[in-house]
Amino acid sequence: MMATRTGQRTLLGVVCVGTATLIVIGRGAPPPAFIVLVVGTFVAFAALIWSLAHAQLVGARALILACIALTIFAVAVPPRASKDVYAYVMYGRIVAQHHASPYTHAPAEYPNDPALQRVQESFKNTKSVYGPVFTGVSAVGMGVCGSSPLCGRMFFQTLEALAVLGAALLVLRATGSWAAASFVGLNPVMLVSVVNGAHPDGLVATGLLAAIVIARERPVLAGAVLGIVTLIKINALLPAFVLIAWLLVRDDKRKAAIIGLTTAVLLVAGYLAAGGSRAWSPLHPTALLVSHNSIWYSVARWMTNALTGDGWTYARAADYAAHFVPTLGLIVALTIALLVAAGRSREHGPVPVVAGALAVYVLASPYVLPWYTAPLIPLLAMRWRSRTTWLLLSYSALLFLAYPSRYPVHRSFTGLILPTTLASVLPVVEVIVLVVIIASAWRPRQKQRPVPAPAEPSAAHLT
Repeated sequence: MMATRTGQRTLLGVVCVGTATLIVIGRGAPPPAFIVLVVGTFVAFAALIWSLAHAQLVGARALILACIALTIFAVAVPPRASKDVYAYVMYGRIVAQHHASPYTHAPAEYPNDPALQRVQESFKNTKSVYGPVFTGVSAVGMGVCGSSPLCGRMFFQTLEALAVLGAALLVLRATGSWAAASFVGLNPVMLVSVVNGAHPDGLVATGLLAAIVIARERPVLAGAVLGIVTLIKINALLPAFVLIAWLLVRDDKRKAAIIGLTTAVLLVAGYLAAGGSRAWSPLHPTALLVSHNSIWYSVARWMTNALTGDGWTYARAADYAAHFVPTLGLIVALTIALLVAAGRSREHGPVPVVAGALAVYVLASPYVLPWYTAPLIPLLAMRWRSRTTWLLLSYSALLFLAYPSRYPVHRSFTGLILPTTLASVLPVVEVIVLVVIIASAWRPRQKQRPVPAPAEPSAAHLT
């Protein structure tokens, strides 16, 4: 490991160049070159964090400038790997320009809207699955941007840029470690998938971390933040529930009650204001999705083949598996997440508890994408010394590499490297990491001599 100032500067330069290249090319590079680029960038990133943690020889100013420069660059460049941002633009325009609800009206219902042509085909007939707060923010932004596509996509990218910088600052204030802050601010997943891709998971990450940090001293504010986070993406309910449960069992029942009640009131009020059950209805078809990168994709294919025959047509078997497998997968993922959280609850502080539950959800959920790891990354940064943190960082790199692993039209050897290998490798890795996390959560705790370590973050660190 490079332990010189020149070595750290070299690693920082490799991370910056590699991340910027990933932002520019998206999935445009040939598979072998893309593999080398992703692996090289993530290895340099891991080496930089490890080196900074042991001896910070490069100045804080250089780290700040690198983080800000990459963030600005990620906002300036149009999204390459994912075009989801144009769906956000359209959902906001449905409210701001067409005075309708994106929960009851799909983008395709507005064929003359100039933003529709940029929306992916899969989203044109899909109603919004995002929470009322995100929809409200989208409407405000699109009301200002009007029909400008540049303003539209940069609005959402800027939101995520501010969120990622905010998360890095929260980690720095809570830990006092530039290595931990760089774990967030220079992370390729955060910069490429979240900021450049403009996915709202960055907002969820920052809000969740802020709620954890202030939960003990400012329970009302923490509950309000959790309420807002769940009104951005509903899957934030899992970490919110785990945090409240930890407070109830290990800290202060009164604080847990305040946070839980505040969160619940805001969540219910938000969805009632957005249309009640009509705002919930688009979530149902989304809950039945299974991504190619999930361990449940192989289960669905196996079940379809197993049921075909004996009176079952392939179409009937596929339809049955498409409903049964994601439902089973979600139940299993949530159950294991809560079991891991229960095992982790013996540790001091809520960070490892919430991180454990989130890690299981990312690994075992039927539908998983690279930016779904964003809420987990700041929590991992708070515990960068943990071997599990580095294991999950490696998994996030593999997930980043895998998306989207589609089979090419012209099937050459190099074109099949990613989809063939990752279709077989990624589910195995997910199962192995799950087993490690479960075993780590429930292994017997041994008394150890106290070692110097940052105290559990509190509101005092932020004032």
